[in-house]
Amino acid sequence: MDVHPGRVWLRPLGGGREWDAEPHEVEPLTRREQLSARLAAANARSRHPLP
Repeated sequence: MDVHPGRVWLRPLGGGREWDAEPHEVEPLTRREQLSARLAAANARSRHPLP
């Protein structure tokens, strides 16, 4: 979501409450995790399309 000096703000991919962490506590997603998250989001959109 955002980066401030010494803090990183995060939010779950599916939405929800955000939290903050120190940059050294955060790891980038693996390619497999990215694909899984995108697939889950696409499936959710197909089940509940926007009006």
